[in-house]
Amino acid sequence: MAEALAAGREARRLLVADRARPNPELRAILAEARRRGVAVETVAGDRLARLAGFDGHQGVLLEVEPRRWADLAEILARAAAVGHDPFVLLLENLQDPTNFGTLLRAAEAAGVDGVVFPERGAAPLSASAVKASAGASEHLLMARVETLGHAMHDLKEAGLLLVAADQEATTIAWDTNLRGPMGLVVGSEGSGISGATRRRCDLLVRLPMAGHVASLNAATAGSLLLFEVVRQRLGVAGG
Repeated sequence: MAEALAAGREARRLLVADRARPNPELRAILAEARRRGVAVETVAGDRLARLAGFDGHQGVLLEVEPRRWADLAEILARAAAVGHDPFVLLLENLQDPTNFGTLLRAAEAAGVDGVVFPERGAAPLSASAVKASAGASEHLLMARVETLGHAMHDLKEAGLLLVAADQEATTIAWDTNLRGPMGLVVGSEGSGISGATRRRCDLLVRLPMAGHVASLNAATAGSLLLFEVVRQRLGVAGG
């Protein structure tokens, strides 16, 4: 919520539960809302939970205008504006909103230029996903596309190398050159990337596993790969 205000998201009103405990964070949110001219209303806690759609609202809820989705051209333009090779995260049919939010948080921290995901067959950018992202979703360009396949084609045409996380791959991510224009593809929690997406990718990589567990969940694997790209781009020596 504080991140939404900081990012300049157009807000309608700020709702505060009547039993919300005053603390420095809440006071800062209230001060910023009033500074921006956002109406502040006190409501019953049960009503706040109904409006939020879940109980983890922490006594405060910001009602905002609908999100404006970006397109691929805007994402690529952001990379050009800051003078680095494009870095895009593509999510294929991720189902769990917590995983979705976790990957958005990692993507923003890793400095991606945008996140691409399909309109159908995937978890929406719900309140739960936004909460899991710790506000990172407010700072990201996000493209909600009709089909991931078309987006992958367009990004390849723009010169991006498409790399997918696939635990069956023979190539280890640490041993692969992940510099340059990059689109990192993360598949669904249950089945990973689809056959069609696998065929569209330029490179498949896996994470080395030293323990008994055969794989990591989508959010963990995707986050590790995001920061392997960051490590290589920064020229940090590996172990």
